Amino acid sequence: MQSPLVRANLAGTALFVAASALAMPFKDQRWAQVEVIAVSVALFAVGIFTSLQAYVRALDRSRVHEIGVANLYLLTGRTAPPPVKRLMLAALTVQVVMAIVAASVGVSGLGENDLNALAFAVLVPMFGIGM
Repeated sequence: MQSPLVRANLAGTALFVAASALAMPFKDQRWAQVEVIAVSVALFAVGIFTSLQAYVRALDRSRVHEIGVANLYLLTGRTAPPPVKRLMLAALTVQVVMAIVAASVGVSGLGENDLNALAFAVLVPMFGIGM
């Protein structure tokens, strides 16, 4: 059984991939721009909140245990069981790759004063780090 954090991370990643994949072919349409911006900013906000929450918990635990930043946010060492670590890092990898692809697609064919709404996708990996 997966933890709620793993399920939330996988669901957020799936939402991001679907939103980006839907917006990429319609990058010039206002609805697609709004959709990808809304999803990206929402996931970024959740990632910031969960990162800060993890940091506060780590400060409390650091009085008893030695905690490293890489252990906390990137699951290095014996921080999480291997299946959990694999799923969380796979979701983060998908988020990073999709963000780069979406931002790159958004740049192609841009005019001088055009908006690259797909560039907001680069905010999403903060969600994976925070989870």
